[in-house]
Amino acid sequence: MTTIVTGGLGFIGSHTVRAFAEAGEQVVATSYENTRVPSFLESHVGKTVTIERCDLDEPGSIETVARKHGADGIVHLALHRRASADPGEDLRINMDKLSHLFDGATAAGVRRFYWGSNGAMFAELPEGPFHEETPVLLTGGVKPGAFKKAWEVLVHNYANNYGGDMEVVSMRISGVFGPTYRSMLNLPSRLCHAASRGHEPDFSERFGGVPFAGDTFDITYAPDVAEAIRSLQQAPSLAHTVYNIGRADTVTAADLLDAVRAAKPGFDATLQEGRSARYRPNAHLDNERITTETGWRPASPTPPPLQRTHPHRARLAPRLHHPRRHRRLRRLARLRRRILGAATPLAYESWR
Repeated sequence: MTTIVTGGLGFIGSHTVRAFAEAGEQVVATSYENTRVPSFLESHVGKTVTIERCDLDEPGSIETVARKHGADGIVHLALHRRASADPGEDLRINMDKLSHLFDGATAAGVRRFYWGSNGAMFAELPEGPFHEETPVLLTGGVKPGAFKKAWEVLVHNYANNYGGDMEVVSMRISGVFGPTYRSMLNLPSRLCHAASRGHEPDFSERFGGVPFAGDTFDITYAPDVAEAIRSLQQAPSLAHTVYNIGRADTVTAADLLDAVRAAKPGFDATLQEGRSARYRPNAHLDNERITTETGWRPASPTPPPLQRTHPHRARLAPRLHHPRRHRRLRRLARLRRRILGAATPLAYESWR
């Protein structure tokens, strides 16, 4: 069995590629702009992992890759993003990419097509938990959620009317944190980034200001998400076409801060007391369906582990040759070893 993972060098994609590779499966990681291979994949490349450059905006591109490798499964995790400043053009480009994917998968005889939806489609609901059958509002206040809602309808319409025998599954994924996360959008990334560098976390208005201690987050460790995706894609059969992937719980901002404090003594930050107006009770994805059908459960405890922090990018050292930079990297490596050696249940993640 060979599986294509689109966006296979991205955040969730790279962890998913590793999950397949470590299970002994052949996997093709496609990427277009990002060509940097995460360090944890390097030992698999050329063995169970093949990397292919693939522009999903080009008709026939995914069909070419699928035929070349005899792929019978696609896990679509390539990031949706704003493709044009013009709203109409942005819509056309992203919808065209979806149609190119389905046309290519169908033409190549792909048997299973699993794609990454997310929990943002529940963003306008006042409280959770959110089940696969929870009705969603037909509004688009949150852009990722708006696209995901539309795509779920279109994806399953395609499968029911044009997809033949191809199995199509939507995976609604919670917020995700972990190694190779590249932005500072979520709170765990900003706390760990600040702790690893010894400065104050960025609580500026562009990130929503100073967090409230009682606000909650539905976030799942990236390797756990990858294992969930693998468990679905490799299940002998599935009873449904939509599955939530999450920790089935929330964690507070105060819990996250305490976890980083435990991993890095001396680090601290000040949160606002109480809860913000954005607080929603039990605002998390329910994962009973995937657990019942595949046996998958998130392996990480609550609060989730913030492990293996290295404040610099994977494969950074081979590209740096200046002596002062080498000395700095050696100092960072010593810091990393001290952190990893700390006898605490929580350490850092490789945030950037």
